[in-house]
Amino acid sequence: MIVALWRSLARFYGHNGFFLAAGLSFYFLICLIPMLFLFVSLAGFALSGEAASQAIVHQLGQLVPVYRKEMHEILARIIATRKLSGILGTLILVLFSTQLFGAQRFVLNQVFDVRRGRGFVKGMASDILMIFVLGALFLSSIAIVDLFAWFRAFVLSPVMPRFWVRWTFVGLALLFNTLLFFMAYRYFPSRRVNAWAMVWGALLAAGLWEVAKQVFRWYIVSFGVYDQIYGPLGALVALGMFVYYSGIVFILGAEYTAALEARWRRRG
Repeated sequence: MIVALWRSLARFYGHNGFFLAAGLSFYFLICLIPMLFLFVSLAGFALSGEAASQAIVHQLGQLVPVYRKEMHEILARIIATRKLSGILGTLILVLFSTQLFGAQRFVLNQVFDVRRGRGFVKGMASDILMIFVLGALFLSSIAIVDLFAWFRAFVLSPVMPRFWVRWTFVGLALLFNTLLFFMAYRYFPSRRVNAWAMVWGALLAAGLWEVAKQVFRWYIVSFGVYDQIYGPLGALVALGMFVYYSGIVFILGAEYTAALEARWRRRG
């Protein structure tokens, strides 16, 4: 495992991992608004427009470790400028949102040394399918988070110390993040990857992402001056930096998966 970790770092450098992470963060930021509108549109089939917007903003606020209040206000203001889309508007949002998944597929094909991709039509169909799968998971997570909040308030908090409650939910977050990374490593590359290698790679990425969130929160609270330098744009700059760190973690987990897979293939 340690040898594979060192190998993954070498692969990360060889594949220009920092440059790939910057590309992923760029695509995330330009696709964020279309995807927000798309999720609001999908959520609107089950919730009212205002309830859908608030639910989406609340869920995204759980992912961003800093400037949550400012981020919540910005995203809520953006979503409030647009009503739920019709069928044509939803299709346009889907086409715009697929750019992010195409970028992820490109990056993972580089990591897993895929020489031939799926082609434009097959790749687009796969990206559209993943859009709706991700949307379903995102909407399901709304109910899951509410259920966990109820469970925490009425079951765990009365019988467990606050410290243990907090770490219980950190563990649940790690489990959920591992599942998300596993799905990305499983379905975005244009070839099949060893399942156990993906499990270990997803675990590494989920752990590093949780550490990155805690460290980034500590840095912003202790030394961060984004709001002082950039004023009202400080929250967006912080979001961009955190997305960039997330891209690095995403690629490192994939490189570790590829390194493990190559090592096991040589052995057996």
